[in-house]
Amino acid sequence: MNQQSTYRIYLCHGLHCGSQLAEVQRSFEHALAADLHETVEIRLSNCLGRCERGPNAIIQPGRVVYCQLNGTAINRIVHEHLLTNTPIVELRDK
Repeated sequence: MNQQSTYRIYLCHGLHCGSQLAEVQRSFEHALAADLHETVEIRLSNCLGRCERGPNAIIQPGRVVYCQLNGTAINRIVHEHLLTNTPIVELRDK
């Protein structure tokens, strides 16, 4: 992680999620572009073991797991969780 990064987003690169990885990564990068591109690092992870609820990601610090990612959820994660440091309860893995 570079010195300025405050968050890391680990995108699942398992069999199910990997097929949707490019779209999920693009959505995160687009949502981050305006405000947070300097303070958030996107990395790939191995399978997160939540294949039936994919695509999935983990936000660090805090190990917050988000499942069933789509463009709307990703925008909320970036603009609510990452900007205000408040995880979105209804989007978290249960």
